[in-house]
Amino acid sequence: MLKRIKDLANEIESDIIKTRRQIHKNPELSLNEFKTSKLVASKLNDLGFDVTENIGKTGVVALLRGGLPGKTVALRADMDALPILEQNEHEFKSVNDHIMHACGHDAHTAVLLGAATILSKIKGSIKGNIKFIFQPSEEIRLGGAVDMIKEGVLENPKVDSIFGLHVNPELPAKTIGYREGAVCATGAGFIIDIIGNGGGGSSPHEAVDTIIIASQVVRSLQTVSSSKVDPRETFVITVGTINGGYAANVIADKVTLTGTIRYFNSEIIVKVGNDIEEIVKHITAAHGATYNFNFRAGGIPVTNDAKMINLVKNAAIQILDKENVILVPQCLWGEDFALYASLIPAAFVLLGVGFDNQENYPLHNSKFDINENGLSMGAALMAYSAVSFLNEPMS
Repeated sequence: MLKRIKDLANEIESDIIKTRRQIHKNPELSLNEFKTSKLVASKLNDLGFDVTENIGKTGVVALLRGGLPGKTVALRADMDALPILEQNEHEFKSVNDHIMHACGHDAHTAVLLGAATILSKIKGSIKGNIKFIFQPSEEIRLGGAVDMIKEGVLENPKVDSIFGLHVNPELPAKTIGYREGAVCATGAGFIIDIIGNGGGGSSPHEAVDTIIIASQVVRSLQTVSSSKVDPRETFVITVGTINGGYAANVIADKVTLTGTIRYFNSEIIVKVGNDIEEIVKHITAAHGATYNFNFRAGGIPVTNDAKMINLVKNAAIQILDKENVILVPQCLWGEDFALYASLIPAAFVLLGVGFDNQENYPLHNSKFDINENGLSMGAALMAYSAVSFLNEPMS
């Protein structure tokens, strides 16, 4: 079975790359993945699966029924892109203005379609069922996974375990990164409105300058992670947007900051929210301004089940050899795969897509790109992990 899966992965490598490039060229934002989901559904229908569309608005689920009775395993990929203007110049560069697959979801979708293709060719010897979950809206907090689960993707038949992966440009192509326990962080978000009094640039003493106040707030927020949280905690605060002002010679009467917090320990997040508000409160008061503070928390980290991640690790070793299966540190990405993993045993791994001979840009960068050489091995890993789980005795 292993050799057959590896051979099939090699045979369809060019198809996986072609699909990835097609999706990359035509990216769609969260809950607008209409063309992407139609492409996915069309390919799954061609493979002869039971296909259901429009789950969680634009999600797609397909069911492979094996030739023998058994358990059910799910494989999941996300499909949405980001509101980023792509700066790459390859022939499959995004044609949609200010929309880009800068997080690798095009690769995730193509890899899972590759795994589905491999498994369709050996379904007669598969023991049990395999669900293929193509999820929309991963980039929106508490988005796609919530709706997919509410609409029953883990039922009928009931899913016993789920596997997923995420590309990582920090790992070389044709490698897999794994970690037992918490592997990806969770996130909280905040919105801060700083409200002052506008005025002319020539009369700053008659105004309350919200841009100056906002700059002090941004700098001071870094003290939360540096001096207000136990340094043994893995934790980061990022201010992602600053919006305010009307003209070069006008003092802005309002500035809005938005940001994210990434963390693993949910016990600290209430204190962090309070610390942020205290900083905003004191800085605005010192300048005679007021503020509005909106804080949103409640996510969970992606936590790998010990048995499942060991199964995927062993599958990866058989496909890629031991030296290419790497123990990785925790990463501070947010991932709503965590919701599936909180309900059933799960494993989530990192697929290396780094280049050896050119610069590797990080996720969410306008020049993010991937080394496509390892995508077929990602498809083989998903396929072989699913078969390995189904071949284990039922507990």
